[in-house]
Amino acid sequence: MIFHEFPDLGWLKSQIAQGFGNRLGWGNLQLDSEGFPSVIIHTKVNECYRPDIKGPFSFFLNIKGNSLCSVDRNTTRIDEDNYFVSNRSQLYTLQVEEDSHATETFNIHFGEFFSESVLNSLVTPAHRILDAGAGKQLSPVSFFNQLHRRDATFNALIRSILISQKEGFNKLRFEEQLTALLTYHLQQHHHIAEMVNNLPPVKKTTRVELYKRLSRAMDVLRSGFCGEISLDQLAAEACLSKYHFLRLFRTAYGLSPYQYMQQLRIEKARTLLADSGKPVADIAMLLGFDNSQSFSRLFFQKMGLYPTQYRLQTK
Repeated sequence: MIFHEFPDLGWLKSQIAQGFGNRLGWGNLQLDSEGFPSVIIHTKVNECYRPDIKGPFSFFLNIKGNSLCSVDRNTTRIDEDNYFVSNRSQLYTLQVEEDSHATETFNIHFGEFFSESVLNSLVTPAHRILDAGAGKQLSPVSFFNQLHRRDATFNALIRSILISQKEGFNKLRFEEQLTALLTYHLQQHHHIAEMVNNLPPVKKTTRVELYKRLSRAMDVLRSGFCGEISLDQLAAEACLSKYHFLRLFRTAYGLSPYQYMQQLRIEKARTLLADSGKPVADIAMLLGFDNSQSFSRLFFQKMGLYPTQYRLQTK
């Protein structure tokens, strides 16, 4: 289901508390089963505040603008270049701060039985699926609450859903699209698991805790790379001394925080140069460079072309 408005908050919390036992969705839409259904909220809002919702496994992202999502007392800013993940039964608070420009949300809530079925099928060997049969008890699958960069593959999956909206809702196509997104995200999780294992050789629970701390700093970096960010600020976010933080960050991500920030700026610059008509000087200012010359030098170092040359090449 795809809705173009947020459901009434009181109604939603009541339905969640009852496990959607009456099998009714928003607008009295008949559901196939109990439990939180698979739904996408694609709507434009100038502001909203939706506190303490016990949702299913969810992706929070925006086609345009920014939003805030709070989980486990941590608040993360979500822009157009990232998506944020919350797990089943976690309380989340979604907020769009009042602004002159509307935020266009595209929040994906995977039905609780749907997501567990797909994820378990992806991580369970085929012979075990056959042995268990249809009555297999599904285990919950959890992920780190963090921002994830939206790459070309992810954006293509989102575009396919946006395009299909114009053709009317088809449940089979919708579930295939959600399955593709879950498959994509599980691949990202495998990459994260490798980073956790590459952290210093202490017990696994400690490595996981270290990664959670580093990911909080990474979220700050990813959402604020166009501004001024200090090593002290990032280390404080991770609750580590800045020298331990710097060493662990390099180990996990293969780059220093500054190098990663510059990489994010170049990625954003490539998108703006290809998809917008903004002058190079405006792009440099938007990305936090002191002047267009320093931006052009860095862009040439990374891409082998100056910004104006790159723009001409993409036309």
